[in-house]
Amino acid sequence: MSEAWIRVYAELNDYLPPERRFTDSRLLLDGSPTIGCLVDSNGIPRREVDLVLLNGASVSFEERVHQGDRISVYPVFESFDVGVDQRVRDDALRVPKFVLDVHLGKLACHLRMAGFDAVYRNDYEDPELAEIARREQRVLLSRDRRLVDDSKLDRAFRVRSENPEDQLAEVLERFQLHRSLRPFTRCLRCNESLIAVSLDEVRGQVPERVRESQTAYRRCPACRRIYWRGTHVERMTALMERVLLRESAFPPGSTPNVDFE
Repeated sequence: MSEAWIRVYAELNDYLPPERRFTDSRLLLDGSPTIGCLVDSNGIPRREVDLVLLNGASVSFEERVHQGDRISVYPVFESFDVGVDQRVRDDALRVPKFVLDVHLGKLACHLRMAGFDAVYRNDYEDPELAEIARREQRVLLSRDRRLVDDSKLDRAFRVRSENPEDQLAEVLERFQLHRSLRPFTRCLRCNESLIAVSLDEVRGQVPERVRESQTAYRRCPACRRIYWRGTHVERMTALMERVLLRESAFPPGSTPNVDFE
């Protein structure tokens, strides 16, 4: 038999036995199997794989493996750790949209607060969640392994923590979203993108004390709720700063831009 070498990255290691995680593993080849067959034989769901490199070149699941080949398997939305100075663009090319199960209401609020499209209702049934995820090409977030492992889903992620702040950190890290935050740009109630409005447009709709101290306002086009920088924004900003800094999203001494304005 000939042999090849495989290494998988990030959470794809969860599918491997402990002794094969985060290291190169030797594969004995029976003929010239396809990449897809080797991924399957290692217990890794193909829907969790976004990129496969064969000897450094990106290939499809149909590519054949031969003697001495080296295979690298990366998860969906995984990014290379190339460092801030080597990135070719400031913004991510793709930012996932989410749908969350009924047990993740606070996480949905946190994601909206950070500016991400997060669909949530506390009465969704599992089939509805799966259908929304498929139809709208959303990532399904759930703590239910059975739901996340639905073979019909293209994108799903099981949230491990029970703490909403920790859950936000998990999602930001999993999908490499630290550079994609747009805080306070989405309605916490409706999930719609907010639009900037002038003081004249909200006159009579906000308290006098607010008009005297605030000049920047945003409105939800759906529910018409008005947002301004208040004490709640300061609390939310502090939460996001804690999450971002503990995930080492920024170099030491830098400050994440999570201001209302």
